Amino acid sequence: MYLIYTDETGTNNHPNIPFSLYGGLVVHESSVLKFEMQIIEIVQEFLGFTNMLEAEVHFTEIFNHIFLDKKPSKTRKLKAFEKDIYPLIKNKTKEDVTHFIDELFQLISKANIPFLFTNIDKQDEYHKNHHLGNKEISHNAYAFKGFINLVDRFLTQKQEMGLLVADDFSNQIPKKLKQLSTIELISDETIKNNPNVKEIVYKRVLAESLVWKNRFLKDAIPQNSIAPLKYKFESNSFNLIDNINFVSSKESMLNQISDVLLYSIRKMKEYYLNKEAYPELKIFCENTDLISTINFLYSSKIIQEAQITMNNNALDTIFSNIFTSINSQWSTKNSNG
Repeated sequence: MYLIYTDETGTNNHPNIPFSLYGGLVVHESSVLKFEMQIIEIVQEFLGFTNMLEAEVHFTEIFNHIFLDKKPSKTRKLKAFEKDIYPLIKNKTKEDVTHFIDELFQLISKANIPFLFTNIDKQDEYHKNHHLGNKEISHNAYAFKGFINLVDRFLTQKQEMGLLVADDFSNQIPKKLKQLSTIELISDETIKNNPNVKEIVYKRVLAESLVWKNRFLKDAIPQNSIAPLKYKFESNSFNLIDNINFVSSKESMLNQISDVLLYSIRKMKEYYLNKEAYPELKIFCENTDLISTINFLYSSKIIQEAQITMNNNALDTIFSNIFTSINSQWSTKNSNG
């Protein structure tokens, strides 16, 4: 069995964040312990974290401080940052963080640990026409749907089952919604009235992918898919275990590292979309060693990226097999046919 350690980035509706990514590391159960031990050594060496249970790797905050000289704006997060994170990274440089990311990508190459994700361009026209009338619902639904489709393809090829491991988001769901039944929670009405609660969108997408083997779900879920694609039956999940295993990310190093890698990819995408807007990121995004490593991972299919695009008047999944630093596009795209 494979354990799929997931996270997301860019999922809110912030106008300055053009991309939404959902993805994760796909680790065979036999490799989890040794892979996690190597990850811990890298984090300790490059970021100075001595006890991984005392401080969580909040990479957004680390990255923003090192490259943009910014600290968290919210009081609670600022206090935690200054207490737990800042003392460890105050002497770290941009080169240190860049080397840290390159080491992580090199490790997943050596260990042959797939890193799969879906990238959604939030400016694509189809988000404006979503049947629930909200762009945030649309890009979160398609990001997650593209990801579980990508993961299920991988698992089918391996003839293995997979378990999604995600950060426990129970505190993200308002109390009034927790009182609802599962079917009420993922209904069109609930999602439409709570468009910023992405967690119930993910639950709905997963439920839709499992309808084919659960007649009770089939009778209860609306016929309109929350993220319809060109090929209906392609969206059925054959090899994913039905429930998501929720964990505290503070206690799951591999969920934290999925966050690190997703955020790094997203920042590189943003940089190549508009270099003039992010001059502080040049040292990171144009690092030749890092670019070379990522290109190799794409070409060897250790990194697999899916995108959702319009194809013959229907939304379809395409796959990118190269990362390029020449322009903003992730070129050489192949349709899944």
